[in-house]
Amino acid sequence: MKLVISNAHEGIKAAVSKLLCATWQRCRVHFMRNALAHAGKSGRRVVSAFIGTAFAQETPEAASQQWRSVADQMRPKLPKLPL
Repeated sequence: MKLVISNAHEGIKAAVSKLLCATWQRCRVHFMRNALAHAGKSGRRVVSAFIGTAFAQETPEAASQQWRSVADQMRPKLPKLPL
Protein backbone atom coordinates (compact mmCIF):
# COMPACT_ATOMS: atom_id res chain seq x y z
CA MET A 1 0.00 0.00 0.00
CA LYS A 2 1.42 3.36 -1.00
CA LEU A 3 -1.45 5.81 -0.49
CA VAL A 4 -4.31 6.03 1.99
CA ILE A 5 -7.14 8.50 1.40
CA SER A 6 -9.36 9.27 4.39
CA ASN A 7 -10.86 11.96 6.55
CA ALA A 8 -8.46 13.93 8.75
CA HIS A 9 -8.76 11.69 11.82
CA GLU A 10 -5.46 12.00 13.69
CA GLY A 11 -5.39 8.29 14.58
CA ILE A 12 -5.73 7.24 10.96
CA LYS A 13 -3.04 9.69 9.87
CA ALA A 14 -0.64 8.41 12.55
CA ALA A 15 -1.31 4.76 11.71
CA VAL A 16 -0.77 5.32 8.01
CA SER A 17 2.68 6.77 8.51
CA LYS A 18 3.75 4.51 11.37
CA LEU A 19 2.24 1.13 10.60
CA LEU A 20 1.71 1.18 6.87
CA CYS A 21 4.66 3.34 5.85
CA ALA A 22 2.37 4.94 3.29
CA THR A 23 1.42 8.45 2.29
CA TRP A 24 -1.79 9.98 3.57
CA GLN A 25 -4.09 12.23 1.55
CA ARG A 26 -7.22 14.07 2.70
CA CYS A 27 -10.44 12.84 1.13
CA ARG A 28 -11.83 15.49 -1.21
CA VAL A 29 -15.43 14.90 -0.08
CA HIS A 30 -14.58 15.25 3.63
CA PHE A 31 -12.50 18.33 2.93
CA MET A 32 -15.33 19.99 1.01
CA ARG A 33 -17.88 19.13 3.71
CA ASN A 34 -15.69 20.69 6.38
CA ALA A 35 -15.00 23.77 4.29
CA LEU A 36 -18.65 24.34 3.48
CA ALA A 37 -19.63 23.95 7.13
CA HIS A 38 -17.53 27.04 7.88
CA ALA A 39 -18.82 29.01 4.91
CA GLY A 40 -22.38 29.49 6.11
CA LYS A 41 -25.48 29.05 3.98
CA SER A 42 -24.99 32.21 1.96
CA GLY A 43 -21.33 31.49 1.16
CA ARG A 44 -21.46 27.81 0.27
CA ARG A 45 -21.95 28.23 -3.46
CA VAL A 46 -19.09 30.74 -3.78
CA VAL A 47 -16.71 28.72 -1.60
CA SER A 48 -17.52 25.55 -3.51
CA ALA A 49 -16.87 27.28 -6.85
CA PHE A 50 -13.57 28.77 -5.66
CA ILE A 51 -12.29 25.47 -4.31
CA GLY A 52 -13.48 23.69 -7.46
CA THR A 53 -11.18 25.83 -9.58
CA ALA A 54 -8.16 24.31 -7.84
CA PHE A 55 -9.44 20.77 -8.36
CA ALA A 56 -10.03 21.51 -12.06
CA GLN A 57 -6.39 22.29 -12.88
CA GLU A 58 -4.57 19.91 -15.20
CA THR A 59 -1.18 19.77 -13.48
CA PRO A 60 -0.14 19.54 -9.83
CA GLU A 61 1.79 22.78 -10.20
CA ALA A 62 -1.21 24.65 -11.62
CA ALA A 63 -3.45 23.21 -8.88
CA SER A 64 -1.02 24.33 -6.19
CA GLN A 65 -0.78 27.83 -7.64
CA GLN A 66 -4.56 28.11 -7.98
CA TRP A 67 -5.05 26.79 -4.45
CA ARG A 68 -2.71 29.46 -3.04
CA SER A 69 -4.65 32.12 -4.92
CA VAL A 70 -8.02 30.83 -3.68
CA ALA A 71 -6.80 30.54 -0.09
CA ASP A 72 -5.35 34.06 -0.14
CA GLN A 73 -8.65 35.49 -1.41
CA MET A 74 -10.89 33.59 0.99
CA ARG A 75 -8.85 33.70 4.20
CA PRO A 76 -9.68 37.33 5.15
CA LYS A 77 -13.42 36.81 4.63
CA LEU A 78 -13.69 33.35 6.17
CA PRO A 79 -10.95 32.99 8.81
CA LYS A 80 -12.34 29.72 10.21
CA LEU A 81 -12.28 28.02 6.83
CA PRO A 82 -9.66 25.20 6.93
CA LEU A 83 -7.40 26.43 4.14
